[in-house]
Amino acid sequence: MNKRTLTIIAILLALLFAGALIWGFTTKSKLEANYTEKSAEADQLAVLRDNLMQSVDSLETAFSQVSDENAELQGELTEAQETAKRALYDMRQAQRSRENDNNVAYQMRLQIEDLINVRTMLETSITELEEENQSLRESNVTLRRDLSTAKTEVYEATKENENLNRMNASMEADLERMTLGAFRATAMQVDLLRKNGSATANANRARRISVSFDLTNVPEDFLGVRPIFLVLTDESATPVISENPVQTKVIVNGAEKDIIALEGRDVNVERNQRLTFTHELDDKLEEGFYRAEIYTDIGLLGSAKVQLR
Repeated sequence: MNKRTLTIIAILLALLFAGALIWGFTTKSKLEANYTEKSAEADQLAVLRDNLMQSVDSLETAFSQVSDENAELQGELTEAQETAKRALYDMRQAQRSRENDNNVAYQMRLQIEDLINVRTMLETSITELEEENQSLRESNVTLRRDLSTAKTEVYEATKENENLNRMNASMEADLERMTLGAFRATAMQVDLLRKNGSATANANRARRISVSFDLTNVPEDFLGVRPIFLVLTDESATPVISENPVQTKVIVNGAEKDIIALEGRDVNVERNQRLTFTHELDDKLEEGFYRAEIYTDIGLLGSAKVQLR
């Protein structure tokens, strides 16, 4: 093989290399611009790249054979090899870039899925919190209502206590003013009873009243048979009237006083004794405070209070 032939071969090879390089650069540019949309072309490019590498290997062998004959061609071959390597490097970089972009897209999809899960959890938590807040609001309303009821009950209890204190004060004043000194009823006990005889404070269940009291150390002047009357009044001092009331007059502080008693009877008053009045109620009593009073013909012997609810 003469020098001219080798020159022609070298020129042909150079043209081949130039054409391959131009095609490689063109393909590389297209791949860089459209690699996300043309993955199939990238795969084809990978096949072409492998073929080109094989061609380069063959060309390296051919150039090695003629390197001893033409130093000038050796230099051109070296330059062509470097150019081919650069083209291959650019092609590999383009492929790596596509792989990196695919990895970034995958990571972004994972992040989006995580964000969707977090949003779902937050929406669920918000719904649970709204339900809990609604329950707390309802509980708060109930507590406010209970507090209002409790305040009302405390107010009513305070009023009842005040009424009770006033009644006690009135009773004490009446006793001091109206009783007969040593001749008075002590240890008075007032019970409202059910039909079966058990005590009750329920206005709807009270069917009879029982009043017990002691007469102790009665002075000689008051011994003997005397009328004893049971009177029951409400908070306003209005007598509770039975179907057969006992209307009579007694002496209180030297003046006559009209009374309406539930019942009255003659009692042989002794020095010391305990007496009991049990009276069937004709009508149900209303809720409130009541005062049982024990009279004799010459004055008030004593009184005691009771409350029905």
